[in-house]
Amino acid sequence: MATIKRIIPPRILKSGVVEYHSVTSPPDDSIAMCHKVPDRIIPVIFVPGVMGSNLQSTVEKKGDEPEPVWVVNSTLGVALSWAFQGAETRKKLLDPAKTELYRAGDLPADAAPRGVFHTHPAPTQEEIDQELRRRGWGEVSHLSYGPWLKWLEESLNDADYSKSGMEYASSGLRPRLMKELVANAPGIEPLTFDEVGLSYRYQFPVHAVGYNWLQSNSDSAIRLEAKIDEFIAYYNRTYVCQNVILVTHSMGGLVARFCTEELAQRDKVLGVVHGVMPATGAATAYKRVKAGVEGVAGIVVGDDAAKVTAVFAQAPGPLQLLPSREYGNGWLKIKNGDQRISLPLHNDPYGEIYTVRGKWWGLIDDKLINPMDPERKTVESDWNRFKNLINGPVRKFHDAIAHRYHPVTYAFYGDDKAHSTWGDVLWERKPTLATGKLNFVKPSEDIQSSRVLHDSGQGQQVLWLKTGNTAMPSVFTLAEANEHGDGTVPIRSGKAPQGKVRVCVGYPGVEHEGAYKEEKQRLFTLWSIVKIAQQVKPPLRYEIDGDCPP
Repeated sequence: MATIKRIIPPRILKSGVVEYHSVTSPPDDSIAMCHKVPDRIIPVIFVPGVMGSNLQSTVEKKGDEPEPVWVVNSTLGVALSWAFQGAETRKKLLDPAKTELYRAGDLPADAAPRGVFHTHPAPTQEEIDQELRRRGWGEVSHLSYGPWLKWLEESLNDADYSKSGMEYASSGLRPRLMKELVANAPGIEPLTFDEVGLSYRYQFPVHAVGYNWLQSNSDSAIRLEAKIDEFIAYYNRTYVCQNVILVTHSMGGLVARFCTEELAQRDKVLGVVHGVMPATGAATAYKRVKAGVEGVAGIVVGDDAAKVTAVFAQAPGPLQLLPSREYGNGWLKIKNGDQRISLPLHNDPYGEIYTVRGKWWGLIDDKLINPMDPERKTVESDWNRFKNLINGPVRKFHDAIAHRYHPVTYAFYGDDKAHSTWGDVLWERKPTLATGKLNFVKPSEDIQSSRVLHDSGQGQQVLWLKTGNTAMPSVFTLAEANEHGDGTVPIRSGKAPQGKVRVCVGYPGVEHEGAYKEEKQRLFTLWSIVKIAQQVKPPLRYEIDGDCPP
């Protein structure tokens, strides 16, 4: 007579104790099976991109509570908050010295912690929400990341303890990745049975660590460091926890790199997954300061130079998205007929572009730094403050992370003509009735110093251009983006980690803000986390008969 296996599902108490309850019955040939709930924990920490964390004021109040100033719960909500705000209001509210993290953002509907959370008694909605907020889910944009965090939590903690043998994992996505490639690229291979099996010996509770994206990313990295310690200590009270895994979006990758490499947190981080990281910066940042943010997003972020500059010039975090030395020379171009100028020339974008004052092609128009000073009484101090940001926090941060990555890093980036991106930024002279065809125009000896007659703030400037003994108004326009990318990060920056990390793969169809909304990138992240989990060391690593599994 065949032996009957009776699966006894676990009950996890609030204390973390696991119980198995079975009703007694007459002796027979059945045996009870109890799946061991893993007591070894590897927290997965998501680090969002710029504008992906909620912020509140430290000076303005709404009743007795701080006034929320940047909360991205929905498209309509953020649009209503910012669509009609001018440069002055933006500068006042989005000040790194007067803002801090807001932790009470919306949580994704029907989300619940699947790992390291009690099942008995059944948790109330209030307990579920409290746990998700402890994990930081309310710190980040619900619009951009809510469904993604829910998906990741469910995919990493999907064991069905009511099934026998390895069937308890058969309904999850990880076994699927034993048969499928997440990309056709070097270093990509299907997961093995042993790799998937090992991953089910751990629990991966998903967390989010927001930060004040207006402040320097080095400050944000310090907060990430503190949260890593906090999460490890929390789980060590009841379980075994030694390391975390970081998953990043966009600028969050820069925060994570500073944390692991400059703050020496490598040993606490098993590995890192970067999504659409501007590894060496993005020329798009220059374009948006000079011409505003393109498309519908410009309504919220700022659709002209005045609105963007007012915030950008006082915020080291966004400034650190500018191209670094690693980005290379010649990405800012001026075209006047056959005349060509490319900057920087000497691998110093800080001195050759960002802090150049009074030139029409320089990063910042000093008249736009402080819209609260229409008479320009503080223009000198405003400019010096901006210049100090570039030469201090921005340059130093770039140098600190240059060429440095956690040794166990997996990354993906966007590689698509449909999401053309500014790899180079080109100011191009447009023909007028007066000039006719520009290839017959003589080079101008003062093109870089020409006086601005009019600046639209949206990518068009009229200059008083001298050529020999003649001068005339000349229109220069920012050319459209023409490099593959994701609409924000050009391919040259997205793929810069290649050769320095385990895997760096490009995907078509990736849109920057929604990089984690598509299945291919989600599966790549899940695959990467399983690969990273193979790096476990004692005391997290299991030993079987005295030997560690391969």
